[in-house]
Amino acid sequence: MIQDILAEHFVRYPLMEPRDAVKLMYQAEFGPEHMIRDGQKSLAMIREEMAALSPKAGERMYEPIGNGLCRWNLAACKEKGIPAEDVNRLFLETSQAVKGDKRRFRDSLRLLEEMAENDETPFEAVLLDIFLIWYRDKNCPSVHHSDTYKNAYHPAYRVVSQKKLKDYLAQRREKEKITKI
Repeated sequence: MIQDILAEHFVRYPLMEPRDAVKLMYQAEFGPEHMIRDGQKSLAMIREEMAALSPKAGERMYEPIGNGLCRWNLAACKEKGIPAEDVNRLFLETSQAVKGDKRRFRDSLRLLEEMAENDETPFEAVLLDIFLIWYRDKNCPSVHHSDTYKNAYHPAYRVVSQKKLKDYLAQRREKEKITKI
C-alpha cells in the first residue's frame, strides 16, 4: 500500500519535500515510462552516472516504491560489478510493461494530502497544498527531486520491476556460484 511505502520513505528520508513524495508516487504509478526516449541514450546516461559514483560497502541494492516496482541503486550496482547494460535492460523492460492510471494517481495524491493533514509527513500540509495547486494546474507531470533531497541523499537509481530485479539477482548469484567452483 502506498501509504506504508510513503511512511517508510518519510522515516528514511526525513528531509523529503512535497515534490519528493509526489515523485515517489508518480514513479510507483507510472514506472519509468516518462524517462525513456532512446535506449542507447538511456544506457549512456546510466554509464555516465555510474562512473561518477563512489559506492560505499553495504548500500541497499534496491528499495520498494509500490505497485511491484523499486528504485535500483546505481551505487550498489557499481559496488557489486553489475554492468550498466543489465541495469538499462531491466529499466527498458519495465518502461514497456508499466502503464499507469491517471485517476488512480490522483486518488493517491488525495491520500498524501490526508497524511499531511494528519501530520504524518515530514512537511507541513500547507506546503503540500501549495505544491499541489501548481502540480495539478500543470496536469500532474513527472517532477525531479527537490534540491534539498538531492543534496542530502544523492539519489542515483533506476525504477525497475521488483520481481524482474529479484530474478536477475538470483540468476547472477547462481552464475557466480558456478564460476567459483
